[in-house]
Amino acid sequence: MFFIKEYKAKKIKAPDNYVNRKRILSSKNKNLIYLLHKRFNWMHKYLRKKKVVVELGSGSGCIEKIINNKKIILTDIIKYPWITKKVDMLKVNLGKKYIKKVDVFIINHSLHHCSSPYSTLRNLSKYLKKDGYILINEPECSFFLKLIQVILDDESWSLKAKVFSKKNIFNPKSPWISNTAVAQLLFKNRNEFHKNFKEYKMIENKLSEFLIFLNSGGVNSNFYYLKLNNFFLNSMNILDNILIFLFPNIFALNRTVVLKKINENKN
Repeated sequence: MFFIKEYKAKKIKAPDNYVNRKRILSSKNKNLIYLLHKRFNWMHKYLRKKKVVVELGSGSGCIEKIINNKKIILTDIIKYPWITKKVDMLKVNLGKKYIKKVDVFIINHSLHHCSSPYSTLRNLSKYLKKDGYILINEPECSFFLKLIQVILDDESWSLKAKVFSKKNIFNPKSPWISNTAVAQLLFKNRNEFHKNFKEYKMIENKLSEFLIFLNSGGVNSNFYYLKLNNFFLNSMNILDNILIFLFPNIFALNRTVVLKKINENKN
């Protein structure tokens, strides 16, 4: 499993975002809320005094429960009732009024559903202000993520995908097709990223989440979990940090990246 470069899930599974939204917004699951706080609370320092903040691929819109910021424009390829604007991440069709007006883009576990992440990041530059940010959480294609995806036949991955190309890395016919190796391929090698994206500076690139994810009960699925109080959740998070520090390729399930726009895209 550790050395498998590609896996294709047999079925394309679309999450029920109506059910997921209701479950998250009314949740008494402290484990899940703890996980979501870990995913989003670090973003606050980049959102202070920002006027135009856009989340791409908002899905259930669960960011509303964690970040109390009514300025966030929720977008998705499907116009759910809570979605502010219908946006295709591949084309980033925000409209002329947002060109060089966006302070921050948020991409939370949705970039790997984009058939050309290269094109998406390039298109975001057009809308970002100078010194604007892209805040990213994405799956990390570690041993345990691969194992989970095979056991659950959940999502696909390919470490052979050519992500530094405008060409699609998979068929864009469905927004639920994915490659969970995208973040690793794009961001693990900082020099390779900067060589291909001179308009951005990578200012954060961290790995996280193992047990706090596995025992969360699920974000887009509902699984059994062991209920824990904050003391044990904090202890579990410390253990995660130790395991990921020692063996990142085995345990890490999430990659957090912050990109800052420093130049205009001249391509």
